Amino acid sequence: MISTENTIIKKLRAFRWPLAVLLALAASALFLSLTLKHGLGNSFLKNGDWYTSDSTGSADADVIVKTVVAIGGLLASTREDSMYYRLSSVAGEPLRLNCRYRIEGNDYDANWWSITAYGWDYYLIPNGEKRYSFNNENLIRGEDGRWVIHVGTNQQEGNWLPVGPSGTPIEDKSDKHDFDFLLRLYTPGDAYLQKPESASLPTVTLEGCS
Repeated sequence: MISTENTIIKKLRAFRWPLAVLLALAASALFLSLTLKHGLGNSFLKNGDWYTSDSTGSADADVIVKTVVAIGGLLASTREDSMYYRLSSVAGEPLRLNCRYRIEGNDYDANWWSITAYGWDYYLIPNGEKRYSFNNENLIRGEDGRWVIHVGTNQQEGNWLPVGPSGTPIEDKSDKHDFDFLLRLYTPGDAYLQKPESASLPTVTLEGCS
């Protein structure tokens, strides 16, 4: 009986370190997930509903910003060459696939800029039009140079940015967003480099939900 108990104890001790490693990895993954979900807002600068980081693309970027860059793979250029703004909610409400949005703006002080829709998983959103973004060269504009992008699953006239096929099932993710917008500005002007929290940006409006 004692021999059997000793054998069991030895087996448990043998699994102790692998189990500890697995628990540590699980805890690290949970910490990273929570940090990416809740903690980034503290290190980012807000400009209306958009937000950016003055350290993205910089050698001085902290470990959290570098982690986001590595995971998303979306923010690769240096800060002097580009600026990136992200938007995942409008007036505090997360972007939803069952809602319609309106993005309005004009030209911006940059050699080239674009607005792209990405799913919550950082990937482009599949759609029948195979259209994922608009830029300053392909937008349909009004006579005054201003433009409007209509965002939603149902086709619309003009600049329509699909975010999935009509009837896309909506997963209940509580306060999480279904997708977000990424604004890229390449060779941006001084206003974006020096005062990114107040520089001119597109406005995004919620038009309705189904």
